[in-house]
Amino acid sequence: MKALSNKNIKPQAGFTLIELVVVIVILGILAATAAPKFIDLTADAKKATMEGLLGSINSAVSLAHSKALVAGETGADTTIDIGGVIYAMDNGYPDSAGAGTKDGSSVANKLGVQGFLDITASEFSITEGATTTFQHADATVGANCQISYTNAVNANTAPVIDTDFTNC
Repeated sequence: MKALSNKNIKPQAGFTLIELVVVIVILGILAATAAPKFIDLTADAKKATMEGLLGSINSAVSLAHSKALVAGETGADTTIDIGGVIYAMDNGYPDSAGAGTKDGSSVANKLGVQGFLDITASEFSITEGATTTFQHADATVGANCQISYTNAVNANTAPVIDTDFTNC
């Protein structure tokens, strides 16, 4: 019988544990850097921007209404002065488009609800009228991703603020 020698035994082929761990770490790093490029977060960002604007509008309406109550300006087509700036009011709330204001101030100051907001045309498309509509400038679909502000119908009813955040 022939004796076995080490020359006839094949060495085991494969990867060591350390090699496998290194490869997994490298794949993890590649996935972490590549994944954000494939995930589109712009819709979430647009919606968050619109929610921030909604909060600003609600705050502005509350501030202006409080000032109007203190000043006794709760009728139709009135104005209030905040820090030397005249804002158009209607029934004690910011006027949608500033129509009917009594003073000769600039258009920006006449826009009741807009006057309180620090927004630019590059961020939002603004349509004025009986209802002012603030639409995200990069809305995916025409009549979506917007906030509509309709004047208060009387001094005891708050203005109507509608939102449509679909297709942002």
